[in-house]
Amino acid sequence: MRYQLAGTILVAASLAACNTASPGFMGADVQTVTVDGSTFDVRRKGDRVELIRTNREAVFSLRSIVPRAAEAVVAATGCAPKDGTWTGDQAVMRVRVDCP
Repeated sequence: MRYQLAGTILVAASLAACNTASPGFMGADVQTVTVDGSTFDVRRKGDRVELIRTNREAVFSLRSIVPRAAEAVVAATGCAPKDGTWTGDQAVMRVRVDCP
């Protein structure tokens, strides 16, 4: 019984955190954007943007998802991602943006 309760709590906690902003982006407004089947929660603070991919799809590297993530950044913020500033992995990405 104890193990079942612990397992249930662990699953619930991990599901609740799937699209929670990192500490640096807490309180930032979130906009959900879908690009070619990839869904992202996009948050912006100043010239920094965080994207959390929330859909289930097989993505094996940051490099393979950046083109769709870049489109999501533009759609959500109206700003262009700066080349060479992408960090993170295929699920949680951060990038700096250049806004007019």
